[in-house]
Amino acid sequence: IDDIYWVDGVGTIASGTLLAGTVRLNDTLLLGPTSNGDFQQIPIKSIHRKRMPVGIVKCGQSASFALKKVPKKDVRKGMVLVDPKVKPVASMLFEAEILVLHHPTTIKTNYQAMLHIGSVRQTATLVAMGKEVLRTGDRDKVQFKFIRQPEYIRAGTKMVFREGRTKAVGTVLSVVPQESLAMQRAKQKEGRNKHYGKKTGGPKPPNGKPKIEKHMEGLSIDKVAESSQC
Repeated sequence: IDDIYWVDGVGTIASGTLLAGTVRLNDTLLLGPTSNGDFQQIPIKSIHRKRMPVGIVKCGQSASFALKKVPKKDVRKGMVLVDPKVKPVASMLFEAEILVLHHPTTIKTNYQAMLHIGSVRQTATLVAMGKEVLRTGDRDKVQFKFIRQPEYIRAGTKMVFREGRTKAVGTVLSVVPQESLAMQRAKQKEGRNKHYGKKTGGPKPPNGKPKIEKHMEGLSIDKVAESSQC
């Protein structure tokens, strides 16, 4: 997504270029990532190319998509619309190979710059690098971490980063997936169910809290554990 706008009577419109596959009218795609790294299912209620309604968009074509029941404030540049079969995962951390085109002094770890990766525009911190310092003309494998929110990026994508007179180009080599908030909650719930159900062999306690006998009230956790073993 490289642009977002609002049309009265239609709603939120997102425009961009289709990088792979095809999109048809009434398809349900995943929109994201949000600030938590989540993706939400969004039906495509209309598609326009060059101000003309169309029923399908193919790879390499630019188009505008009307998003059903999505507030404009919930969509930002850099988000993506993807097929649910892709199972997209957002990321805060990724590895890239970069070439420093120009820098007045030296680049070290914790250096921050604005990254341009496709439609993604976000400041990131250089958290690790192979060399101690980088100068003009140097090439190295480095790790970047976004400072604001996770993004959906893919290995092999070209990138540019700049800050002041500093300019560098590179390629994304690998991405470290970040669990979304929904995935984290699901794992926590699964862990509680295993702890109170399978491990103890008994039913899950109400409200997800272990039952404490009256004579144990007021004791510390260690004391309760000792009393339970007696």
